[in-house]
Amino acid sequence: MIIYLAANCVNAALIAAGRMEIEMNGQNFDEEKHEIEQRKKKKTKIIIIVVFAVSALLLAVFSLAPGLLEGGNTVERETLATIAPEKLHDTKEEDFDIMEYEEYLKYDRTVYLDDKLTGVRISIDESTKGSYGQGLEHLYELIKVIIDGDSETYNSMVSESVGHYEYFTQQQIYDIVITKHSTADIEENGKSYTEYVFLLEYKIHENNGSFRNTVESDSSRPQYIVINDSTGELLVMDIIDIVYKN
Repeated sequence: MIIYLAANCVNAALIAAGRMEIEMNGQNFDEEKHEIEQRKKKKTKIIIIVVFAVSALLLAVFSLAPGLLEGGNTVERETLATIAPEKLHDTKEEDFDIMEYEEYLKYDRTVYLDDKLTGVRISIDESTKGSYGQGLEHLYELIKVIIDGDSETYNSMVSESVGHYEYFTQQQIYDIVITKHSTADIEENGKSYTEYVFLLEYKIHENNGSFRNTVESDSSRPQYIVINDSTGELLVMDIIDIVYKN
């Protein structure tokens, strides 16, 4: 719908500009030459204005309607049904290391960053994680902590309102994609802080439910991850699941 609207706006601008040129018939050559130059400039201005207007509309949709572009509804995690025990995999023995498990290592474990406005996807690693802002670096580190099964560090990176764990095992996470949703400087109750919102998607191979028991193995349910430093330190302040419409 948005792309259709944008195309119509640009077409209307081109048609209007073309009509300006047609109206010049009957003028003498010198006047016509001068008018052509003037009308070309007007035509360019019209197109530039339309492009900026459409861009602003797209940005507004991205900023104000989370979940709309993904075609889903945001829901509270407490309302999600847990996976039946028979669909969860048994927890491996205590000394089991997923980084030596060939079944898991065959999957793509790269962390990718998507830009939906440009369509560009780039990979992130230890050497580049700090190049895209504190919020994204925090989320990258959180993903690695989840894979490692480090519940203590995980708890230190998220607020208590998000929920802390006594324990979870290493998680065989793969197909990891982060989409930057928004960054905002907020003034609230006399203090200033920066808030980052990301869309996070990933799958868990052989999910045993110790970290996330609402998603079946090798399936994905995207989440909005809200990160800010309102407490004086950078923390994940909210995690919002997205459930797609049937």
